Amino acid sequence: MAQLKIGNAGAKAGEIVYGTIPGVKLPTGGSDDFPVIVAQGKEEGPIMWITSGIHGGEHTGIITIQQLLTPDLPSQLQGTVIAIPVLSPGGVRTKQRSPYYIQTDPNRLWPRLEGDRSEVEGTKEPKPISELEQAYQRLYDIIELTNPACLFDLHNAWIGSIPFAFRDPVFYGKNGLRRSKTEAKKLQDKVASMLNAFGFTIVNEFVADDYVSKNLHRSVSGSVLNGMGIPATTIELGSWMHIDQNVPTAAVCGLRNVMGWLGMLPDEFQPIEGIPVVRPTQPVRRTVFPYAPKTGIVHHLVRPGEAVKVGQPLVRMVDVYGRPLLENDGIIFSEYYGFVMAWHHGVIHYQGEPVLDLAIHDDSDLIVPYPDL
Repeated sequence: MAQLKIGNAGAKAGEIVYGTIPGVKLPTGGSDDFPVIVAQGKEEGPIMWITSGIHGGEHTGIITIQQLLTPDLPSQLQGTVIAIPVLSPGGVRTKQRSPYYIQTDPNRLWPRLEGDRSEVEGTKEPKPISELEQAYQRLYDIIELTNPACLFDLHNAWIGSIPFAFRDPVFYGKNGLRRSKTEAKKLQDKVASMLNAFGFTIVNEFVADDYVSKNLHRSVSGSVLNGMGIPATTIELGSWMHIDQNVPTAAVCGLRNVMGWLGMLPDEFQPIEGIPVVRPTQPVRRTVFPYAPKTGIVHHLVRPGEAVKVGQPLVRMVDVYGRPLLENDGIIFSEYYGFVMAWHHGVIHYQGEPVLDLAIHDDSDLIVPYPDL
C-alpha cells in the first residue's frame, strides 16, 4: 500500500499508530499539537476521517473515538481510519468552548470557501489570521491530500439534547466557487446516503443565508463539505460535560455502519439502539424557538425528542416567586409542527435568549448558489 504519514504518525498495515500534528506554538515553549490516531487495514480501501474536541466542554466524541479504534479494528478494515480526538487542546484542557488564546469560536476558523471575502465588521481591513486558524489551514491541507471518502466531526449539543446528525447545504458556482449545480446535487446525494447509513435522526442546518452569516461554512464539516467537495457532517452526541454510555455506543454503531456502506467493513447495517431516533415523514431543519420575551424562569412542558404541533404549550415563564410573566398563565405556544431537539442550558433566561431548539418542516433547497452576504 502507498505510504501514508499524518503528522509524525506513519501508517502501518494491520496496525494502529499514534502521533501528533503540529498545532499552535505557546509563548512559554512547546505547542498545542493535535493528537492523531491512524488505524490501517491490511488492504487498500477508502479513507475516513473522524474529528472531535474542537469545543473543549464536548467530550463524548473523544470517548467515541477511543471506543471505535480498538486493537482488533485494523484486522477487519479495508482502508484507513484517521482520527483526531482533540482539535482544540487549549479548550479541552480548560473545558471551555474556546481555547484561552482566542476570543472566537474555533469551529468558525476553518478555511474560507473560494470567493469568501469576509472582512472585519465595520472596517475594510482583511480579518487577521490567528495562529490557530493557520494550524487549521495546515490540517485542512493534510486532510485534502488524503483524498478522503468522508469526514465526521463529533460534538455535543445542549442539555437533554437528543443525538442527531446535521445535514448542511451544498453550494455551487458563484463568487468563485467552481462547482456546478449538477455536481452539487451529486455531492448532496452522497451526503444523504452516508447519513442514512449512519442511522441517527437527521436535521437540516439553517437555511443558506443564515448558515453563511453564522459562519457555519467555516466549521470543520462545512469547510470540508463545501471546500473540498467531500461528504462531511457534524454529529451532535447529546448533552455536554457528561457521558451517557448509550450515546458513544450508538455513535460507534453508526460509524461502523458507514464503514460498511463504504466497503471498509464487511458488517451489515446494525440498527441504532439505546438513544431516541426520530424518523420524520418530511425533511426538518433546525430553528431556535422561542426566544425569551422577558427575563425570568422557564418551566419546560415538552422534552427533547417529543413531537409538537402549532398551538401546543412549550414552556411557562414565571418570575422568581413563580408568578406568570406573560398572558395565558405565562405559557408560550408553538408556532410550528415538528419536534424538540433540545433545551438551552438552564432555566434562567434573560430577555432575547434562546430557550429551545426545534426541528420544523423544511421545504428549503439544500443545493443552492453560494449566497451574496
